[in-house]
Formats: sequence, structure tokens, C-alpha cells
Amino acid sequence: MDDRSEKTKKYWDDRAKEHGESWQATLGEEYLRNLEIRTIIKLIKKYKPSRVLDVGCGNGYSTKIYAEQFPDIHFVGIDYSEFMIQNANMKPIANCEFYVGDVLNYDSLPSGSYDLIITQRCLQNISDYDRQRIAINNLLRKKTIHGTLLLMECSKDGVDQINRLRIKLGKKVIEGIEPWHNKFFVDDNLINDFGATINHFTSTYMFLSRVISLKCHLLKLASYLPAVGKFGYDKLYIIT
Repeated sequence: MDDRSEKTKKYWDDRAKEHGESWQATLGEEYLRNLEIRTIIKLIKKYKPSRVLDVGCGNGYSTKIYAEQFPDIHFVGIDYSEFMIQNANMKPIANCEFYVGDVLNYDSLPSGSYDLIITQRCLQNISDYDRQRIAINNLLRKKTIHGTLLLMECSKDGVDQINRLRIKLGKKVIEGIEPWHNKFFVDDNLINDFGATINHFTSTYMFLSRVISLKCHLLKLASYLPAVGKFGYDKLYIIT
């Protein structure tokens, strides 16, 4: 593990110690977090998997929501932070298991194959695209023949799009959207290398929150509005 990878892991270990089982352990923006969860729930209903692998599950907050919503589906969550997994295992659920695993190390991934494999802002913590590509190929090896990868990750293109529009509207660019420990994806890399399709599920929310800058008490409503257009940086890359 290189120096940046060690620092990134320490960052998530520290968040695990600070936030315990709270939803804030992996993202502090509540309405966006809930929008992500509702989107995954809709897609689980659509794909009807028997086994789901949640990669980079953190403290298992969202994984447990999925498991409770779908008691007939078996969920497995993995994370490379031992502290996150300790928190995830605090309150067991019958159809849900949690293990320490590293998406860059295929042998550390849980046994068996999965109909649906989910990431939520996980792969963007890998410091370069060459290794991100290794991680995606490892996940492709874990899916069933007709399985699907749902990679809910952040897009460099989306960040640039937001700031270009803000400049046109006479607003300052938003600095630091891509934090030090992240490497956001370039959309064309996933499209060209993996045939990914993109679901812009946060488009309306991102436009209203990052460009129009709605006040906090209106953002909850914004998170329930239908996604219109292709906007924003929190995207869902679908790979079959």
C-alpha cells in the first residue's frame, strides 16, 4: 500500500471511529445520501437479484436498509476498513453479512458469484484509473453471467460541467468538490473500456443544490424531484 492509499485508509478508519453506526460515516450530505439509497432500492426491485454484493459498504448503514427492505435477498457487504466492518457487525441482520475485503485483491473478496454488485462512492477512493480498472475487472469476475454492476461514483466531467455553468451565470467555481483522497471518473473511460451506460439520477438535485443554491430546508424536496437532464457529478455507471 502506497503512502496515499495508507492515508486514505486512515481517513476512513478515523471516520468509522468518529461516526460509529451513523449514516454520516460515509457521506455528510443527508438528502443526497438518501437519494442514493432510494435509487439503489428501485434498481434492486428492477433487477430482482438473489445475491447482492455491496463493495465499500462502510459501516453497513445502507446495506442494512436494503437487507431489511428485501428479506428474501442475501446481502454481503465488504470494506477494507476493519473499523467500519466492526461497526457494521454491531447489529446483525439475518440476510446480511459483513467482511473485511479489498476490491484490488481478488482473493480477499467473498466467495461465490452475485447477481448484483453495488458500489457507492467506493472506487473513487482508488488513486488512479489503472487501479480503478483492475478493481472493476475484479468485480466483473464476481458477477453471475447475467449479473450487473451498479457503480455509484463521482464524475470529473460532472464537476467541470457544474463549474462551467456557474461561471456563465457569474458565480464563483466550487472548489474542492473532488477531495484529496478521491480520483473521480472520466465518463468516457468507463463507456469505452466497459460499455457502461450512465444514469444521471442526481441531475435535478445537483442543479438545484450546486447551481441555483437552494437553501437547506428546500433541498429535501429537491431530492425527491424526478431527475431531468444529464447534470451533476454523482452518477450511476451501469455495467453488464
